[in-house]
Amino acid sequence: MYDIDYRIPQVDLAEIRKPHYQIPLDRSSRLFAEEMVDVRDYGLGFLSWHAIDDGSNAPYGKPIAGSRTDGWLRRTFAEKLARADRLLAAYDAQLLILDAYRSIECQHGLWGYFWELGRQANPGASDEELRQFASGYLRDPRTFDRNDARTFPIHSTGASIDVVLRSRSQGHWLDMGSRFDEYTEVSVTDYFERQLLQGAISNDDHRLWNRRLLHWALASEDVTNDPLLYWHHDWGNQIWIKVKRAVYGDALETAWYGYVDAPPRPPATLSD
Repeated sequence: MYDIDYRIPQVDLAEIRKPHYQIPLDRSSRLFAEEMVDVRDYGLGFLSWHAIDDGSNAPYGKPIAGSRTDGWLRRTFAEKLARADRLLAAYDAQLLILDAYRSIECQHGLWGYFWELGRQANPGASDEELRQFASGYLRDPRTFDRNDARTFPIHSTGASIDVVLRSRSQGHWLDMGSRFDEYTEVSVTDYFERQLLQGAISNDDHRLWNRRLLHWALASEDVTNDPLLYWHHDWGNQIWIKVKRAVYGDALETAWYGYVDAPPRPPATLSD
């Protein structure tokens, strides 16, 4: 398979499930107010999964209210991703970012989607039961306060991405073992590492190696993965600090990327 000597670290998922919102921000950091940049200006592949309007964006099947077709990240994070993407060229692979900066409006749209999904599954559910159901998928935007770091949806920091791999030469997605935004045990990042240890798959399983390849490329730039979801990665925000502590034992105390306002929408064209 790939000529990299790398295995995805297995972690204590109970530790990872602890909340990260209590981690404070270092507002004196030079990166705290760093500008946002368009990921496409850095040669990065981008497809706004929440804005797709042809029904192909499972599980949603429609555009999410508040979604946008443009993709933005903090400048230093985008630079790191561009370097990681260049590493992947030797393997005919490239990053395909499916969600970058997410506005509070889009967070509300996603919250509404999962709230209704919970209602369909349990028509008699109380509001509290629906809140708990939706909270299993994302942060409740109704509590958002731009002055309180404990309320920030992590994608609103401009320092989180949801990403998969695709073939650089042919354009098709590489098989990561489960669908994007499929919240199952198979989507836990080290799932195939555990399957290998149990003898359930062989060492040349392409799903195992595609996950290793993605993890290796991003880890080369100190970008961390949320071990519960193979596609979610961070740098410099609260989840990054939590993962650094839990997985690597780092003693970092503060994050530097907090909430940032959405960039202006691109001007409308005659075809809009």
